[in-house]
Amino acid sequence: MLSDNQEFLNLVDAAARGNIEAARKLGEGYFKGTFDGKKNLEKAAKWLRYAAKHGDIKAEAILEQIE
Repeated sequence: MLSDNQEFLNLVDAAARGNIEAARKLGEGYFKGTFDGKKNLEKAAKWLRYAAKHGDIKAEAILEQIE
């Protein structure tokens, strides 16, 4: 089983390589404060915008809550 930190790093890596689902999950995690217990709406919006731009409906819905 991967540690939470390793899972986070895997998401960052996949999102940076263009994986839309990973970008949404990363944005959602920043939105909810999943990664370090604190929300980061700036980073959330960055990744959610990327995913939404590529057609991710869930990312669009979360992004609407931020903007």
